[in-house]
Amino acid sequence: MVTDFDNCERIKQVGVLGGPSDPRRKLMFANCRAEFSPRLVARLTTILVAIILLLPSTTNADDCKRVPNILVLFDASGFMREKDHYQALLKQMNFFEKAIPLTADGFFNIGLRHYGLKVGMGCENTESILAIQPWDPERFLNSFPRSVSYGTSSLGAGLRAAGDELASLPGKTMIVLVGGGIESCKTDPIKIAEQICSNNPDLEIHTFQIGNSQDGAFYLRGIAQKGKGTYHSYGELSSAAVWHSWMKQFWVQPCRVTSTPSPSMGTIPASKPTVTFDFNSFSVRSADPVADASNLAAMEAVVAMMRQNPSSRVNLHGFSDGKGKPEYNLNLSRKRAESVAKHLSTVYSIPVSRMRVVPHGSTAAGALRPVEDRMGRRVEFEIVP
Repeated sequence: MVTDFDNCERIKQVGVLGGPSDPRRKLMFANCRAEFSPRLVARLTTILVAIILLLPSTTNADDCKRVPNILVLFDASGFMREKDHYQALLKQMNFFEKAIPLTADGFFNIGLRHYGLKVGMGCENTESILAIQPWDPERFLNSFPRSVSYGTSSLGAGLRAAGDELASLPGKTMIVLVGGGIESCKTDPIKIAEQICSNNPDLEIHTFQIGNSQDGAFYLRGIAQKGKGTYHSYGELSSAAVWHSWMKQFWVQPCRVTSTPSPSMGTIPASKPTVTFDFNSFSVRSADPVADASNLAAMEAVVAMMRQNPSSRVNLHGFSDGKGKPEYNLNLSRKRAESVAKHLSTVYSIPVSRMRVVPHGSTAAGALRPVEDRMGRRVEFEIVP
């Protein structure tokens, strides 16, 4: 097949222009490159991406951490009526929701359980209000009661019930305990945490205090210690960006995938297909024709690979260039990754259950890049076999 680029080469070969010093030659080939480079970039990108994706890869288990089942245990007792504590808890849960580095794709399951909401239930005052199920941000936030009453702070009972709820689930599990840390019943929540973690070695408990009760801090620190987790005082996690950093460390830290040498190809450095973005934009389509062609080719190559491997999934790592505030950049990087996920879903019918959004915000390297460097504003594809 004869291409326009071939025509440019034919002009050169048949001598339509003069010798190498003919000024028209430089202009002609500049025009050829300007007109046809997007097509060439698309072809070359498709080929290179296909080669990269076909490289066998291995993941070191020590390089990643996945917790597929999470239970948020929150304090809805009378203590939370004091000093707007419950409103502070809801604010933290909004940060929590915004920080989730995943799409609603079923990659992980989450449930909600309260302790202390109901008046008159005494020391068994705990109840599941959202059964453990695939993550849905709207359902998660709407499940919280809008207000609390004067129920008993039955922290120990809530912990024991949460442990029982997670006990039958496979793989790693986690309790995210958010509340005042007050125990109003004759139980020792620290010992209960030790017992349920002894019965379930794959369970971790992380605690987040609302308010500044010294007794609450004592219990929550002890629970986190016995639960192989972390304790956080109120105010430590003051934004979605800070919550996101905690999640990446203890919950959904991305795996590092490295290429494995192929007997016929030798060792080839690992690389990832990439979609880049215009400044302050999250549209996968670019005003730059070269970048636009490259983006479409990268996505088409990823789609081809996923169709050839129906069990594979893809992680979409979003980045920003660091020119704004950290929380804004984190949200922008999330929107970029979600935009790619939406494009793959609507245009190529890739199920959302096979895609996972991982927003990183700005990185040190991205912040140092000049504005015209698109690589600071990108989404990287990570194929997971």
